[in-house]
Amino acid sequence: MIVVTGLKAEARIAAASDVSVFACGGNVGLQAHAIKKAVFSGAAAIVSFGIAGALRSHLTTGDWVVATGVMSGDRSIETDIEWSSRLAQRLPGAELGAIATVADPALHPRNKRRLHLDTGAIAVDMESFQAAALAEELGVPFAAVRVIADPMHREIPPAARLGLRPDGTVAIAAVLHSLLRKPSQLPSLFRVSSDAMIAFRALFRGRRALGP
Repeated sequence: MIVVTGLKAEARIAAASDVSVFACGGNVGLQAHAIKKAVFSGAAAIVSFGIAGALRSHLTTGDWVVATGVMSGDRSIETDIEWSSRLAQRLPGAELGAIATVADPALHPRNKRRLHLDTGAIAVDMESFQAAALAEELGVPFAAVRVIADPMHREIPPAARLGLRPDGTVAIAAVLHSLLRKPSQLPSLFRVSSDAMIAFRALFRGRRALGP
């Protein structure tokens, strides 16, 4: 199986024997050749795994979302029913719904509200649609399962946006530089970091529940 994540930290949680994990940093295309090679070698499916932002107010940090479909712009791709059902069965309480994929993080609550109104999606990330399009091209099943890291009301400071490198690692220097330029971001960044810790704990627990 192939697992696509945004962050290296997500990839480490997803890692297991017989699982090829690719951290894409918001750009699946950077790993497309390696993913295709894994599919040609016999990988059975592609799964998008990691954290996401909430697009509905009742979703809170640590909640699981299993995608019924993924979308970007005016395009949408349904997830594989069998794989999605299997994931949902192992994650009791997971919310079922569509995930919207964006090129840039949805930083402000008003952006999240608009995205929900425009798409009907319940969560937002940066990788799932790209991974789904690649799975569709390669003719393998696709599923997406994500944990909410930032609730709908949470505003994401610019420093957090600068923290993601293309290889999925965190650009600490860029975050610190942004804070030096605008120290008023610090309380907001602290809240976002606290949310992320909760989300990653949920991600770890859920990964154990998902099994091999």
